[in-house]
Amino acid sequence: MRSRERRGLVLAFLVFGGYWGAWSATLPAMRRQAGVSDGELGAALAAVAVASVPVMLVTGRLVDRFGPGRTLPASVLLFAVAVPLPGLTHSFWTLALALAAIGVGTGALDLAINAAAAGWERLEGEHLMSLVHAAFSGGVLVGAVLAGVARQQGAPPLHILLVVAAFTALVAVTQPPYRQLTAEPRERGRRLPMFLIGIGLLTAGAFLCEDALQSWSSLRLERGLGASPAISGLGPGLFAGSMAVGRLMGGWLSSRYAAARVFQVAAVVLAAGAVVVAVAGSPLVALLGLAVAGAGTSVLAPVLYSAVGARSTPGSQGADLATVAGVGYVGFVLGPPVVGAVSAGTSLPVALGGLGVVAAALALTGPLLLRP
Repeated sequence: MRSRERRGLVLAFLVFGGYWGAWSATLPAMRRQAGVSDGELGAALAAVAVASVPVMLVTGRLVDRFGPGRTLPASVLLFAVAVPLPGLTHSFWTLALALAAIGVGTGALDLAINAAAAGWERLEGEHLMSLVHAAFSGGVLVGAVLAGVARQQGAPPLHILLVVAAFTALVAVTQPPYRQLTAEPRERGRRLPMFLIGIGLLTAGAFLCEDALQSWSSLRLERGLGASPAISGLGPGLFAGSMAVGRLMGGWLSSRYAAARVFQVAAVVLAAGAVVVAVAGSPLVALLGLAVAGAGTSVLAPVLYSAVGARSTPGSQGADLATVAGVGYVGFVLGPPVVGAVSAGTSLPVALGGLGVVAAALALTGPLLLRP
C-alpha cells in the first residue's frame, strides 16, 4: 500500500506541475490571443489565487473528514476539467473567468495532495515532501519544454492544454485508496495558530517568487531578450528542472541540517538568481539566473509544509495546511498584479529584480520561526 500511495502522489504532483509548465510556455501566445497588456495579464492571473483560497479552506475540512482516499481523486478530476478552459479565451474577462476556474481546481488539488503527503510522512516516519515536490517541478519542466516545442511547430494553446487535461484525467481515475490518520483531540492551550500564520507568511513570500519567475520568465526571454518561442519555453522549464534537482536533494539536506539553516541558505541562493535574471543582457545569462533561482526556490515550500505536518495533531492536518496555504496564496494574489503593475510602470527587469528583495527578507525571517 505504501508504494502505491507514493506512486499515486508522485503522479498527481507530476500532472499538476505539467499544467503549470505548459501554461508558462504558452503564456506569450495566450497573452496575444486574449489581447491583454502586462497589467491586465497580471490581474487575470490573480484570479487563480483569489478563487483558490476559499476552496482550500473547504478542502482542508473535507480531507480531515473523508480522508485523501476520496478527496484526492476528486480534486485531480476537477482540475482536469478546468485545464483546457484558458485556451478558449479571446478577451480579458473570459481569460479571468477561465483562470478563476483553474483557481478552483488548483485550490482543491494543491491542498489535497499536500495533506496526503504530510499524512504519509506521519504514518511512515519518512521524508516524502521533497520527492513529491520534485515530481511537481519535473512536471513543470516536461510541460514547459514540450509546450515550447509544440508552439514552435504551430500548435495553438488549446490543443496543448487538451493533451494535459487528458493525462490529468487518467491520473485521477488511477489513484489508490489512501490511508487516513486516526483523529486525535487537539491539545488545549496550543500556540500553533500563530505558528501557522507565520509559516503562511513565509509561504506567501516563497510562492510569490516562484510563481513570478515561472510565469514571467518566458516573457522576459522572448520579449525582453529576443529569444525564439522554443528558447523562451526553456525559461520556465529550466527553472522547474533546477527546482526538481534541488528537491530531490531536499530530503538528504533535511536529514543532515536543521530546517532553519536549509531554508536560509536556499533563500539567499534564490535572491542571487532573481537578480541575475533581472540584469541579464542575453538569453543565456537569464537562463543561468533561472537555474540558480530554481535551486534556491526548490526546498522552501517542502521545508515549510513538513514543519506544519510535524507539528499538527492527527485529524487536523488538512485544516492546518489549509490555514498555511490560504495565507501563502496571498503571494499568488499579490504577485501577478504587483509584477504586472511594476513592469507597466517601470520595466519587467525591475519587477523581477524586486523578487530578490523578497527572497532576502525570507532569509532573514525564516530561521526565527523554523527553530526547534
